[in-house]
Amino acid sequence: MKFRTVLSATLLLIAIGGGIAIYRWQPQPPPAKTVADRKPVEKTAPEPPKTPETAETPETPPPGSAADQVALLETPAPPVAKIPIPTPPLPANSIVNRILVEKKARRLTLFRNNKPVKTYAIALGRQPEGHKQFEGDNKTPEGRYVIDARKKNSSFHRALHISYPSTKDVAFAARQKKSAGGNIMIHGLPNGMGALGPLHRLRDWTAGCIAVTNAEIEEIWRAVPDGTPVEIRP
Repeated sequence: MKFRTVLSATLLLIAIGGGIAIYRWQPQPPPAKTVADRKPVEKTAPEPPKTPETAETPETPPPGSAADQVALLETPAPPVAKIPIPTPPLPANSIVNRILVEKKARRLTLFRNNKPVKTYAIALGRQPEGHKQFEGDNKTPEGRYVIDARKKNSSFHRALHISYPSTKDVAFAARQKKSAGGNIMIHGLPNGMGALGPLHRLRDWTAGCIAVTNAEIEEIWRAVPDGTPVEIRP
């Protein structure tokens, strides 16, 4: 009797041990993550829009100086007028008796007995719109004047002086307690910059004068005597 009891208890223990071993051998699913176990998603603020760096403005010479005008010629700028096809030079003995300047068209025309002889593309004062009123306004005058002098040696390659300011111009400026200015000329390029040629017309760069190439001012110089009327239209 005792032997049977011991055998039954032994078999029961063996069965229980085998069941435990089988349970441990089976793969168990991973435990589910709780809310506390989840890592919070970090939100990043959007980057502010990038703005282009502001370029430093270079120092410029005093307005109206020869160095100022040279600096303007060296600074790129959008074109203001088309560069015309070169025309034949004036004959050496050509003499004209009238000059017409059309500012909007950037055009200077020489006339002989009311017939056009030759036309040139020009550059004007850097503030081309409107009549010159005061010294330093960088405008080219409008109205009727004459060629009253000429300068062979100046800061520019030859220059024909225009009789601005008139008595009316001086009186108007005086009423504003200002100077009317002066030294308005038809001239070539700054000394040492003649190689620019027609490229100077890509911008209005003078302090109020009318500029042409060096080859063109040579023609105009020969063909225009002192006292020639000059009409400057808007």
